[in-house]
Amino acid sequence: MAPTAVGLAARDASGHLSPLTISRRSTGDDDVVMKILYCGICHSDLHSIKNEWKNATYPLVTG
Repeated sequence: MAPTAVGLAARDASGHLSPLTISRRSTGDDDVVMKILYCGICHSDLHSIKNEWKNATYPLVTG
C-alpha cells in the first residue's frame, strides 16, 4: 500500500479548509525524508484558495 499524508484542502472558493488524505509514492534512493513540525500559510495561498487569480483546481492543497 502506498504511503499517505493528510493536508488541509480547499474544496471550493469559499475559503473553508478540510482534511484531505493524499496518496504518496514510496521514498526512493535519491529522496530525503524530513519530519515537518510546523507549517504556515502565506497571503498568496489565500488568493489561490479563494480562486482570486481564476486558475484554481479543486481540491487544492496550498504550500
